[in-house]
Amino acid sequence: MKWGNDMRLDMMPIATEKQIIDMEQAVRHIWIEYYKNIFSEDQIEYMLRIYHSKEAIRKQIQSGTVYMILMSGDEIIGYTSYYIENDILYLPRLCIKHEYRRNGLARQVIERIEKIFLSSENGLSHIKKIQRNLSVRNDLAIHIYEHLGFYKKKRVVVDLGSGYFSEDYVMEKRIGSHEEKHRHYGTKTEALHNFAAETP
Repeated sequence: MKWGNDMRLDMMPIATEKQIIDMEQAVRHIWIEYYKNIFSEDQIEYMLRIYHSKEAIRKQIQSGTVYMILMSGDEIIGYTSYYIENDILYLPRLCIKHEYRRNGLARQVIERIEKIFLSSENGLSHIKKIQRNLSVRNDLAIHIYEHLGFYKKKRVVVDLGSGYFSEDYVMEKRIGSHEEKHRHYGTKTEALHNFAAETP
């Protein structure tokens, strides 16, 4: 295992049923450990069922959300997901296992995702911002995202259904504009999925 900024990170798009099952198991492990001091046990179980069950993941992928497994060697160490709405790239999830945190992995993931939106050739150059909701109680994540260039755009209360709520900060970051070379992709969906497939 490599630690620090030299740690190898692979990002694999979720495309098979086995990957969905593997990710569901990894998500449960991460959420129960990380969110136990932020949400109640009942709310964690509810959110896992509504947002991270195999059925929920399939539906989100079918509706255009890109899910990616984060790998170190042969081990799943986390996952992320993202989708486009108007001129905003939403990042609903970016979660990493406890033993792999504090290694600059969140920065690597965000920088890799940002790259596809810097080109004027792929039809995605109108995407100017990244947004991510974080619980107001999630002090560690708020600090990390602020360090990565995000700011607190607003405070909202999200109705999760069944009597559950989450009080969140909407964190926002403007996508960089420095020039880089990118391959041309025909559609927005193709660009997102081809980027995911080609990420080292």
